[in-house]
Amino acid sequence: MTLRSRLTLFYGALLGVVLAVAFTIAYVQHTESHDADVDAAITDMTDRAIADVVVEITGGTSSRDVRLVELHRMIEEPHAVWLFVGPRLLDSVGRVDDPALADLRVGELGLGWLTSATSSGRVRVFVAAVAGTDLRVVTAVNLAGVDASNAELRTALFVLALVAVGVGAAGGSAISGHALRPIARMTETAVEISRSRDFSRRVHVKGDDEDELVRLGVTFDEMLASLQDAHRQQQRFVGDVSHELRTPLTTIRGNAELIAADGTDAAEQQVAIAQIRRETERLSRLVDELLVLARADTVDTFVPRQVQLDEVLMEAFSDLQSIAGPRLRVSAIDAVTVNGERDRLKQLVLVLLDNALRYTPDGTVDVFIADDGSDAVLRVEDEGIGIPESELPYVFERFYRGDAARRIDASGSGLGLPIAHWIVERHGGQIGIQSRPSHGTRVTVRIPKAQPSASSAGHRSGAAA
Repeated sequence: MTLRSRLTLFYGALLGVVLAVAFTIAYVQHTESHDADVDAAITDMTDRAIADVVVEITGGTSSRDVRLVELHRMIEEPHAVWLFVGPRLLDSVGRVDDPALADLRVGELGLGWLTSATSSGRVRVFVAAVAGTDLRVVTAVNLAGVDASNAELRTALFVLALVAVGVGAAGGSAISGHALRPIARMTETAVEISRSRDFSRRVHVKGDDEDELVRLGVTFDEMLASLQDAHRQQQRFVGDVSHELRTPLTTIRGNAELIAADGTDAAEQQVAIAQIRRETERLSRLVDELLVLARADTVDTFVPRQVQLDEVLMEAFSDLQSIAGPRLRVSAIDAVTVNGERDRLKQLVLVLLDNALRYTPDGTVDVFIADDGSDAVLRVEDEGIGIPESELPYVFERFYRGDAARRIDASGSGLGLPIAHWIVERHGGQIGIQSRPSHGTRVTVRIPKAQPSASSAGHRSGAAA
C-alpha cells in the first residue's frame, strides 16, 4: 500500500472517529432535550388536572364524583389523563384510546415516573397524588412521534457522517498527493538516474523554505550535485591513474623487449635494466600513493595519540639528510606535542620536504617548527622554481602538475600535496601555500596542540612546587 493510500485511510478513519464522537454527543443532547420537553409537558398537564380537581372539591363536589371538567377543554394531544380514586376510574380525557396507552394498566401504577415499552411503542407516564385526598392523577404520552423524530435524526447524522468521511478522504487524498509530489518526483529522478547514470538531473522543488518536503527536495538536489561531482572526480581519477600507469608500464615493456632481443650488447642491456629499475620504483611509489588516497576516500577510525612533532621532524630530516646534504636545513625548532598518528605525520613532513627538494635544484630548503600557543606551526621554505599564482588553486587536486614542475621532474605523480592536504585535514589542521615564480615557495601547516592531561599537569605543578 502506498504512503498516499495509508495517509488517506488514516485521515478518513480519524475523521470518522471525530464525527462519530461529535454526532453521538449531539444526538444524546438532542434526545435529552426532547425528553426534558416531554417531561415538562406531562408535569404541566398533571398540574392542570390537579388544579381542576382541587377547584371542584373546593366547590363542594364529593371526591367520588369529581370530574376533569376544565381539562376536557384544554387537553393537548397526544396526552392522556386518568383520574382514579383507589382502583376505581373516575374520569379520563385525551388520547386514552391510543393503542400504546391501552396496553398500560394505569390503575395499578405506583406514584412517580415510568417509561414503558409496549408493543405499539414507548410510553412515558407520571402518577401524582392529589394532596389531602385519596385521588391519583395519571398522565401519559405516547413517545412514537419523538422516537420517529430521533430515528430520522440518527439516519440524517449517519448519512451526513458517511458523506463527510467520503469528502474528507477524497480531500485528504488530494492534499496528501499534492504534499507528496516532491517525494514522487525524487523517486522518479532516482529511478531515472539508476537507469541512465546521469547525475546531472535535479528535482527542483519550489516552495516555502520552512516546508519539510521542500527542504528534503533541496537536500536531495544537493546530494545529487555531490554525487555528480564525486562521479566526475572518479572518472577523472581513473583516467589520470590510467595515464600515469601507462607511461612506466610502456617503458618497462619496451626495455624488457630490448633486453630479450637478439643482438643487444651488454651496455644497452645495462641501460635498459637501469630504466626498468627506475620505472619500477616510480610505479611502486605511485601505487603506494594511490593506496594512501584510497584510504583517504574511505571512512576509517582515527585513533589519535600524543606525538612529539619536533621528534617526527628530526626523524624525517635524518632520512633525507644523506640525499639532500647541506641543501636541507632545520632553522628553528620548538618542542611541541600534537594529537595524531605518528606515521601519517612523518609522511606529511617527508612529502613537504621531498617536494621542496625536488623543485629546488640549486637553492636551499629551510624547515621550522614553532609553538604559537594554540597550534603547532610547521613551515617549509625553499628557493626553488615557485608556483605561478594561476596554478595555486589547483595544487591540492590529484594528479595536477604545473608546466614548470613537469619540466623539472617528469617522474612526479602529482599526488604528494593531495596526500599532505588529507593528512592535515585528518588532524584537524590547515595547510596553506604562498609562492612566487623563480623566488621559491612557502608551505605552512597548522595543527592544534595536544592538551596536557590532568595527571601530567598535576605532576608539573608538583614538580614546580
